[in-house]
Amino acid sequence: MLQDSDTNVLIAALRNRHAPLSWFTGDWPLQNHFYRPISTLAFELDNAIYHNNAAGYGLTNALLCIACVWLLFWFLREFTDSPMFSGSAAVLFTLQQISGQDTIASFILFLAIATGLIGLARHGLKIWNWLPAVLVLLYAQFEISMMGITDANSLGAGTIAWLPGRTATVMTVFALAAMAAYARYERLSADKALKVSTPLDPPATKSQKQIKQVGGLVVLWPLLSLIFTALALGSYEQAVMLPGVMVGIAIAMRCMGNRVRWGWLAGYWVLLIGYLVLRKSVLPPGASGYQLQQFRNGPGVKMCLLGYLLPSFNGVSGFIQTMESGLIMLLTTRPYMYILSAVSNLTALYQAKRRWVLALSGLSLSFIAYLPMAWVKTFAHYNYWPIAIRSIFTVTLLWIAMDLVVNAWSPQSSQAPLRLNPAPGSLPHP
Repeated sequence: MLQDSDTNVLIAALRNRHAPLSWFTGDWPLQNHFYRPISTLAFELDNAIYHNNAAGYGLTNALLCIACVWLLFWFLREFTDSPMFSGSAAVLFTLQQISGQDTIASFILFLAIATGLIGLARHGLKIWNWLPAVLVLLYAQFEISMMGITDANSLGAGTIAWLPGRTATVMTVFALAAMAAYARYERLSADKALKVSTPLDPPATKSQKQIKQVGGLVVLWPLLSLIFTALALGSYEQAVMLPGVMVGIAIAMRCMGNRVRWGWLAGYWVLLIGYLVLRKSVLPPGASGYQLQQFRNGPGVKMCLLGYLLPSFNGVSGFIQTMESGLIMLLTTRPYMYILSAVSNLTALYQAKRRWVLALSGLSLSFIAYLPMAWVKTFAHYNYWPIAIRSIFTVTLLWIAMDLVVNAWSPQSSQAPLRLNPAPGSLPHP
């Protein structure tokens, strides 16, 4: 791990300067015009403890990823108030980092095939009773495998096994902590939007959740969130999207019935402006040679953005080229597989309306988190924070798919026999 060229230069710069706090007032060790003092301190700590022991650096990388899993669980526990949902997303994110997601994806694919066969046997040509379940499952396994976003094995390789990828994991630790602290503040203390009571509402019971009056100490949570945001901004440039993500969280929690306090969101934007001013004042002017080398425009940008919004539609140009080869291509599986991929993508988005707040939150927040990285040549760790957030969307799709599977596996509904008028044994009516 220490023989990587970037890592070698970075550690040599730390040892030559031997002044950890100096990174707050200038460029980071690779001298390519990035302001990353917080993540640089993580390298300084490893250098002081492990020196040339690569296993120690690898252990720190792994511990950072473990911390991200637990912080994702904390954020989702506050955001959704559902331990089951939060735990499922945390497990999925763990498997995606250790290349274990293919096992789940294979099981989902098997379930989709079984659902199609059982649905056909149960409902016959009434495909609306079982086909949506099959298509949503097919797209869910596509999301689990991250096929529209990055290579299956790259997430862990770009963060756990590659030391420069630590910049993204350090940032993600603080970003998820900031998101969790803010969501906790709103969940605990925001007034609930009261629903209009109807005669069909069940009566209140002792087990029903009550709105709690929380003391003044709850204000510490947004303050802590702002501190975590500042640390994230000092770790990695992708954190500039954190204020936008916070706005998205606030909107989602408002849609869930919390009367959020919008004023706190201004603090994140003030921090961002302060960060940009500080960055401009301490870094050399203009773009570095590395930055000019990494910036890009063209089809790669579109493909990366579509990968987060409509991944199946990245194959449109390939599909058109295939069909231009002539009707002989209809004898191959390629055009049919593309059509199936596109239809499953659109069906999943349509069915997401069943739990639209969670589905839209996962889709839009992951897109916002990734957005600026589309204009630079891709590295796996660019997707780390966005994929953590995208677990909201993936788990929501699985939740919806299970509801549809129950319908597909259930017997056909049958018409109840007509009721006699009057019914036997009923009292005579005047």
